[in-house]
Amino acid sequence: MSEPDKAMCWLTDLRKETPDYDPDHLARLFLKASLHSVDNFFQRVRRSVNLLERPIHTASKNRRTWYGYSPYNPVMVGKLLDIYRVMHNFVEAGKDGETPAMRLGLAKGLISPEDIIYFNN
Repeated sequence: MSEPDKAMCWLTDLRKETPDYDPDHLARLFLKASLHSVDNFFQRVRRSVNLLERPIHTASKNRRTWYGYSPYNPVMVGKLLDIYRVMHNFVEAGKDGETPAMRLGLAKGLISPEDIIYFNN
């Protein structure tokens, strides 16, 4: 089992006119709840941004940990995450040829990195 301690919580009901769901439908909704996509995104961020790469354990007797890529200034992490977020949401297309922003209706097409950097209309 990939998420043994998984727990869900019912927070809102979007159907205000008839808030009662069928118990079988509720059970299917709870079974679909997962953190797989979030974990996958975090893993891709860690692999893509060297400063967020996990530390390496050395083979020495003391089992030291080498933080070779760790940033000296934590502000840089926020800036790099902003760049990654824009590239992921607006520039890089998925297998279906669309970006996440296109799927949500926030963008009409792929945006080139040059248009973002130079802010071309």
